[in-house]
Amino acid sequence: MASREKTVAEIWTIYALFVITFFLFIFMIQMVKPAEKPLAPMIIGAFAFAAVSYLPIGATLRKRFLNGAVESLRADPQNPKGLRLWRTGNIFSFAVAESAMLLGVTLKFLGARWVVSGMFFVLGLSLMIWWMPKLEIYPSTNAPAPPPAMGTD
Repeated sequence: MASREKTVAEIWTIYALFVITFFLFIFMIQMVKPAEKPLAPMIIGAFAFAAVSYLPIGATLRKRFLNGAVESLRADPQNPKGLRLWRTGNIFSFAVAESAMLLGVTLKFLGARWVVSGMFFVLGLSLMIWWMPKLEIYPSTNAPAPPPAMGTD
């Protein structure tokens, strides 16, 4: 398998595992059934601030890595540096999304209700869907030639 295809397969495997952890976190909480108890609004606010603070950091770093990958991969779709940047940008994005879910898990174990901790789960899963890996915008060395333009006589 070529380097590009191997990298894409690795990222999709890692992505699938990150998505599966979302369901494993919920399963774990359902099995343990942590007791609900009142939490100080300041604690919930601090967790919300942390989750929201990750968003611009994650988006900025993702953009920086993926823009570097675009430059490298447009010139050469098999460029190891470009593939490494693409891989790093995606894995970092998954980790940022996962961190929002982990904040929800922590809140649930601290005693928060599902309404509160569930917002962190929704945020994390939404980011995972939004930041799904995409490499098809870069030309592949195996891609067929584009069809001829229609109506040019």
